[in-house]
Amino acid sequence: MGTTLRNVFILLVFALLATKGVEHFANRGPSAPDEPAGGTAAQGNLAYQADEAYAAHDQLVLTASDNGHFTLEASIDGTAIDFMVDTGATTVVLSPQDAARVGLSPDTLDYNAVFETGNGRTPVALVTLDRLTIGSLDLYDVPAAVITKPMSMSLLGMSALDQLAGYEVDGDQMILRW
Repeated sequence: MGTTLRNVFILLVFALLATKGVEHFANRGPSAPDEPAGGTAAQGNLAYQADEAYAAHDQLVLTASDNGHFTLEASIDGTAIDFMVDTGATTVVLSPQDAARVGLSPDTLDYNAVFETGNGRTPVALVTLDRLTIGSLDLYDVPAAVITKPMSMSLLGMSALDQLAGYEVDGDQMILRW
């Protein structure tokens, strides 16, 4: 009986590994159904290599940049914005430049909240983004903040990431699922 159970267990493990292997390779095609095959798909200021980042109807796979950060292009009310994915940020954080691009006026916002950042305390204006689009996913009424200091890239924080079905990091890849 012990040998039979062991053999059944081994068979189940192999079946699971085979299934995961098929899923892995099925999800790693040279291009996604929503992107053109081959070359690059230029999106805003970021150019994505087809084999480095691709979008399916329910996920987006990102490859870490040379500095180890995951970046993507999303849009706020139709305006393309480059984001760094930041699981340590409580909320989406917009640079003053990006806030102005999406129609918020940084000079007239009320900076009455304070965030603790890696660079110390900084005043922020709390806002709500009507529509944030990531791939084929539209998120509505997303809490965000506009920071007073210039940033090289806005941050896609947990106020957006928590609305996804999930996300995971596997080596130099991050998979966002919805």
